Amino acid sequence: MRQLFPFLFLPLLLVLAAASSQQSSGALPRESSASASFHHVHLNSTDPARAIDFYTRTFDVTKKTSLAGFDGIQSERMYLLFDKVKSPPPASPDSSIWHFGWGSLAMEADYQKHLANGVTFHTPITRLGSGLLFAYMKAPDGALVEINTSNTRAFIHVHLYSDAPLCAAEWYVKHLGASNRAIGRAQGAGPCETPFAAPSEPLGVIRSPAATVRFGEVSLIIYPRQRPGPLVSPRGHVVDHIALGVPDLIGALDRLRKSGVKVLEDAHPFGDSKSRAAMIEGPDAIAIELVETAPRP
Repeated sequence: MRQLFPFLFLPLLLVLAAASSQQSSGALPRESSASASFHHVHLNSTDPARAIDFYTRTFDVTKKTSLAGFDGIQSERMYLLFDKVKSPPPASPDSSIWHFGWGSLAMEADYQKHLANGVTFHTPITRLGSGLLFAYMKAPDGALVEINTSNTRAFIHVHLYSDAPLCAAEWYVKHLGASNRAIGRAQGAGPCETPFAAPSEPLGVIRSPAATVRFGEVSLIIYPRQRPGPLVSPRGHVVDHIALGVPDLIGALDRLRKSGVKVLEDAHPFGDSKSRAAMIEGPDAIAIELVETAPRP
């Protein structure tokens, strides 16, 4: 079993702040006015059917589905999609993708319900100084799934690591049109590469600098890398990549290439559908699939 480190208990203050209706100040420049939308999280699993059953039993806002030939679940307007693999997918060394999670309107009741239903936890329900609650589930294939106090039961966030969280957040705003919910620095207030704060007690977690950006209803919360050594590509890990929907894939790829963004896979069919997809590399070697979608109303 993978060793658990203290940073797994990281408080979720930024998650909760990102899920609120507060708008950040100091708009950052964007290359395009067309924002991407959050599309899916792609996972590797030795038993996709078992994993799908776990998520649909655990979160009543989800349902089993199939998209472009991939088995998966739908939660609101996003998906978890699965590839079947022969060997257990690794969860280490650390990639830029840490975990993902859903909100809870009644954390204590939900936590007890999950325990009664046989869900096991990396961490028990934990109360922050503000009274907010969170817990980390042990999901199939070694995935880490969070539930936390929120004003919604929806899928609300993907939590990332970065060598430079403020720079990473600005990259998502500039290149992919994310909303800069909480960048953590005013525009033009100095370099985004800022030193990490010392680990804070009692959990020994590096909590600063940190930033939050949003794609529609889903937040990307970006925290400092917690351990020595470079962050690796998530490809082949239990969480293989994240995906964003874009209305004009070829136009987006052309713009991103001109800006120096690395294209890992050029335009190709998205699964067995008539839509197209491509794969780019974002900050800290993260793999981001771009899926061509119809513009949302």
